[in-house]
Amino acid sequence: MPGKVIASDIRLARRNNIVARVADGIMIGNALDIPLRLNISFNPESGAKTINVVIQGVGPICRLDVDGPAHRPAGRCHKHSLQTARCPGRNLPDAVIDRPDLSGKPITEVFQHFCELADIQYTGSFEP
Repeated sequence: MPGKVIASDIRLARRNNIVARVADGIMIGNALDIPLRLNISFNPESGAKTINVVIQGVGPICRLDVDGPAHRPAGRCHKHSLQTARCPGRNLPDAVIDRPDLSGKPITEVFQHFCELADIQYTGSFEP
């Protein structure tokens, strides 16, 4: 998808007295005007990080999980990607790629890497 950009600042915050810090519904502008939203979750106690992109009304189209639960056959760090039109409704079970190179990386670095992978230009500030 061409021309993806996130122009807003991102600040991870606690919600409902849970440990995880989250930022949800971050708009991703794009040349096709598809309603894309970015969601980020970071648990500072376990180190688990999840970044995903959702098309409103369709579901998730990609996700990067770092230092979270293993997703066999991949390990604790892996990327899910859209393969068929059925994947969003099935929570992206196909084409899970192991990414052990991201293990232990801070959330800021994981976010930057995700933007590079997804070809998203990020122009805001990121506050974990």
